[in-house]
Amino acid sequence: MAQPHHLQTLISPFRSLQSNPKFTINFSSPNCLKPRWASSNSQIQPPKISAPNNSVWRRATSSGEKNHRNLQSSHEIDVGFLETKIHRYCKAGRTKEAARELQILEKSGAVPNVITYTVLIRSYCNDQNVDKALQLFYGMKVAPNEVTYNTLLKGLCDSGKMDKALEVFEGMKVAPDVVTYNTLLKGLCDSRKLDKALEVFDRMKVAPDVVTYNTLLKGLCDSGKMDKVLEVFDQMKVAPDVATYNTLLKGLCDSRKMDKAQEVFEGMKVAPDVVTYSTLLKGLCDSGKLDTALEVFEGMKVIPTEVTYNTLLKGLCDSRKLDKALEVFERMKVSPDVVTYSTLLKGLCDSGELDTALQVFDRMKVAPNVVTYNTLLKGLCDSRKMDKALEVFEGMKVAPDVVTYSTLLKGLCDSGKLDTALEVFDRMKVAPDVVTYSTLLKGLCDSGKLDTALQVFDRMKVAPNVVTYNTLLKGLCDSRKMDKALEVFKGMKVAPDVVTYSTLLKGLCDSGKLDTALQEFDRMKVAPNVVTYNTLLKGLCASRKLDKALEVFEGMKAAPDVVTYSTLLKGLCYSGKLDTALQVFDRMKVAPNVVTYSTLLKGLCHSGKINKALEVFEGMKVAPNEVTYNTLLKGLCDSGKMNKALEVFDQMKVAPGVVTYSTLLKGLCDSGKLDKALEVFDQMKVAPDVVTYSMLLKGLCDSAKLDKALEVFEGMKVAPDVVTYSTLLKGLCDSGKLDKALEVFQGMKVAPNEVTYSIVIDGLSKVGKTEQGREYLAEMQDKGLKPDIVTYNSLVTGLAREGNLDENAVSYGVGC
Repeated sequence: MAQPHHLQTLISPFRSLQSNPKFTINFSSPNCLKPRWASSNSQIQPPKISAPNNSVWRRATSSGEKNHRNLQSSHEIDVGFLETKIHRYCKAGRTKEAARELQILEKSGAVPNVITYTVLIRSYCNDQNVDKALQLFYGMKVAPNEVTYNTLLKGLCDSGKMDKALEVFEGMKVAPDVVTYNTLLKGLCDSRKLDKALEVFDRMKVAPDVVTYNTLLKGLCDSGKMDKVLEVFDQMKVAPDVATYNTLLKGLCDSRKMDKAQEVFEGMKVAPDVVTYSTLLKGLCDSGKLDTALEVFEGMKVIPTEVTYNTLLKGLCDSRKLDKALEVFERMKVSPDVVTYSTLLKGLCDSGELDTALQVFDRMKVAPNVVTYNTLLKGLCDSRKMDKALEVFEGMKVAPDVVTYSTLLKGLCDSGKLDTALEVFDRMKVAPDVVTYSTLLKGLCDSGKLDTALQVFDRMKVAPNVVTYNTLLKGLCDSRKMDKALEVFKGMKVAPDVVTYSTLLKGLCDSGKLDTALQEFDRMKVAPNVVTYNTLLKGLCASRKLDKALEVFEGMKAAPDVVTYSTLLKGLCYSGKLDTALQVFDRMKVAPNVVTYSTLLKGLCHSGKINKALEVFEGMKVAPNEVTYNTLLKGLCDSGKMNKALEVFDQMKVAPGVVTYSTLLKGLCDSGKLDKALEVFDQMKVAPDVVTYSMLLKGLCDSAKLDKALEVFEGMKVAPDVVTYSTLLKGLCDSGKLDKALEVFQGMKVAPNEVTYSIVIDGLSKVGKTEQGREYLAEMQDKGLKPDIVTYNSLVTGLAREGNLDENAVSYGVGC
């Protein structure tokens, strides 16, 4: 049958395509203009249609302008063809071309069907162009159906336009179906509009299906509303499926409600799948219930996947159950993947099992990825095995990333291998990020290489962040380069944070620049925290600016902590402001710790307020430590309260250390209680040090118990120092045992100092051996030691006794 002229005009462009095997048109078919593509390949482009002669087109459509229904029936082939083109364009993601064809169709006077509109709306939504989708929706020439609404709602929900989605939903001209509700509920849940989601759920006009419940349960679980989750679950009007249980279990596990999770798991009315088991295992592992996790794992009724094994292995490794982790790994029923190896390696490295980690790494049956290498490198670097780390780095079979370099640089810097770190940095094959620079800067600053650190900082190819500045400032402040630190601080390209200010203030305070510190404190652009205040207070107290310290303390805008009070109390005690210190102590708004008590006790003891010190000690609300006891014992000993000191010593609730014994021995010796001192010494439960021996020797010598002193000296289990020798020599000389003194002096195993020589010279002078004393004076001077007035006076006194003062005084340089 001959085709009308206007149809021949439309068909002609396609006749040349008959030879194309991928495009066929059956011109004998009544639907000849609906193309049948031999392949569903979306990359094949629909043919372009040349516009027909306008006059022909007008003649072809004139009847349609009069009567739309007649046009549609007489030219159905044209509409179907263009609609098919629109569908094909949309399928290929060519939304603009589809929209253009729709305009042609609409301008022809034809009415596209609802499916065509829906397809184009979906295409707009897939392109994330929901504004265009809305514009098309509101311009539709046919009534939308529920699929159209659902399509538009999904696009709006996926784009987070929930207010508009609700508006469209409320204005629906067709009854929403369960897909409509599920779509809207998912959008509301994803947007954390849980109250509205529950409201929509309660007003549903169709029966919710399992997807509805799963969607709502997931939203509630993600928001941590577990009580409501359980309520909805218990009231479900359809049978839950495995996805329902998996959703519920994940929520319970994430909320650490493991007892309830196990109860739900055990009461499941469908068979759990591998996701169920993996979810429960993760919750049990994260909660530290490793034994239960292993029981669940052993009882699995489905084959575990790599994810299941990886979950269990991570839990075992995090709990340092490495033996069990290795056992599980060796018994795996599926091939381990790279995540499995990386997980196991991390556990081994974190536990310091580097040899085993290297063995596992060498036996890997899959290619390690960059995460695997980074994990192993971190373990080696943390264990300071830098030679092996460099060997692994050099042998990497994948390209290192910036984390690889940053990890290796940190290890090298922490190990003091700055030259190698700089070499690795210079050879980086990826651009360093701000973490890389900050890591290198920290290493350089910690090693005191400030000039190199500044050079690296100046050559940074990424913008430094606040951590970078803080790192550099700390290095400069620790090195007392405060002028440069202030220059860097004032040139910061990012806003300083509270750490920046605290770092700078500490440097200024430690350098004695209190006025500058106070100026920078007053100009702070962020609220100071308690560390900032503590830093400034410490500087003010150390500089004895107690009035200003109290002013800063009273004006604190952050709650003081125990360090604040301890710092202030130390400053007040050292400055002798005990009354103020006690007032501050009594008004403390936090519980004092042992440092606070020890600080106050030291101040009270140093000021002789022993009774108050004992009162504070007796009222301590924390257990005293060795420092506390040592502080109180020293105060009691210095005050001569030896009976009380011995009582406190006997009642100590911590093991006394060598300082405790030395303090008590000094007190006993100074009080003349030598027998008790020797008793305490003999009962020492720790090895005495050289100070302990020197204390006891001084007491024995002062009491003229030289035989016992020599016995103690001969039995010393530590090497005597110059103080020990000087103490014994003075005792021997004062007791007239000069021969023994000279024997000890000549047998000294440490170099004598000025005090030692003066003691011997004085001893010789007292027995008329000034000539030998002169020889020791000469020896002393030959060694570069300078005699003091005491040494000369000893010789002068000896010469005077011998009647040789006038003759010899000048030769000794005495009296000139």
